[in-house]
Amino acid sequence: MTAEGARVTDHSLTRPPLTRRQIVLLVAALVTSVVAFQLNASMLVPAIGSIESELGAGAYTHMANYFFLAGAIVSVVCTRWSDFVGRKRVLIATMAVMCVGTVLCIVATSIPVVVVGRILQGGCVIAFSLSYLILREHLSGPMFGACVGVVSSINGGVAGVDALLGGVMADQLGFRSIFVLILGVGVAAIALACKAIPGDDTTATATGHMDWWGAALLALAVSGINLFLTSGGTGGWLSPAALAWIGVTVASLIALVIVDGRVASPLIAVSHMRSRQVWPVITSITLALAAFYVVLNFIVPSIAQNTSVGFAMTATMTALVFLTPAALIGLGAAPLAGRLAVRISFAATLRLGVLTTLVVTAVAALFGLNLIVLFVLMVIFGAVYNGLLLTSASGMGVVQAPDEAPGSLPGISNACFGVGASIGFAWAGPIVGPGTAEGYRSALWICVAIGAVALVSSMVLKAKPVDRAAAD
Repeated sequence: MTAEGARVTDHSLTRPPLTRRQIVLLVAALVTSVVAFQLNASMLVPAIGSIESELGAGAYTHMANYFFLAGAIVSVVCTRWSDFVGRKRVLIATMAVMCVGTVLCIVATSIPVVVVGRILQGGCVIAFSLSYLILREHLSGPMFGACVGVVSSINGGVAGVDALLGGVMADQLGFRSIFVLILGVGVAAIALACKAIPGDDTTATATGHMDWWGAALLALAVSGINLFLTSGGTGGWLSPAALAWIGVTVASLIALVIVDGRVASPLIAVSHMRSRQVWPVITSITLALAAFYVVLNFIVPSIAQNTSVGFAMTATMTALVFLTPAALIGLGAAPLAGRLAVRISFAATLRLGVLTTLVVTAVAALFGLNLIVLFVLMVIFGAVYNGLLLTSASGMGVVQAPDEAPGSLPGISNACFGVGASIGFAWAGPIVGPGTAEGYRSALWICVAIGAVALVSSMVLKAKPVDRAAAD
């Protein structure tokens, strides 16, 4: 059977329009939810030194890898599940699990326990894909584009305050204080979601049943990719562990194709995956994040805090000089990028974002060890990466999704953010780790090379035809 058996009855066009006050409250609730994730992802960046001095070398990389791995798994499973049980229910549930993981991170004194906590926290990344789906169901046209921009702007940092505050808290109170703040935001996100997000319309959910076999196989494939990268980066790419994990990935994907060809409501139909409207979304986002996420979230902070070839900055100064300006610029640019994407297509905006980010990174590879030059470049990076690239990439899963399975592609594309970031940390860790000038330059040039492949992938992407009535 095909995916037609899983058609969604979408009543978004017949729902009464939200008032301005309801829209403001809705966006506030969604922003709080994505802030809870972003604090988990960005506040710890300036605390790298504090984390590794207490928990050991490589601790930050392990925490980041498993955090994003968990997010990728939850994204591919639970975003599609929300087609059947409702967006609001799934969002509140993942926020609650995130709070439990945060408590573990607060009380933990060893890496294994912290990693378990980070795994539980990782699922809150689903707040992004669920937010875009909720906005799509209640808004349209320029308002949808602008609100997508507002939500996606958090992907580049909470107006820079998160990175700056993370640096101050790490320097003055230790990195665990960051988790205390995250817990408070998580509780607030749950309260706001309960109050401000419209209730799930049971008549507008998907018919059929969740493809749990497909979800399990895709989750196993995503895990295999991430663990292959982890094993290969530490034990060698041809080590038995690395080869075993890549074998698991290939076997899982083959099984997924077989299973999803036989179920009534597949996770995502194989016919859709073959389409140029779908697979280039997955490859473009994964490659773009593998290339550029580590620039501002790993390579530049490492340069800033390096006492021999870098600028010997504290965590606070790193955030103040590099992370905060980029996030502030991105916060202003993202809503504008969302409106631009509605006008010229999200695909065109994605290409523009990848191209401009690639150029900025190439200049950084040439002159990035100069403080003034790197500062200026990261300000521009905030506009083109945090603004253009992340906003367009965030909306791609929603606007390109198959009509009969609106939660399928957003879940997979959202997982690509985590997979891409994990790939970035996996390849960049061994190169940046020694802290040499040559290592930093090599890492940035590798970013450029991967980014070039992402640009080619985005050029293959075919934009899905838009309902002009809904877009206007």
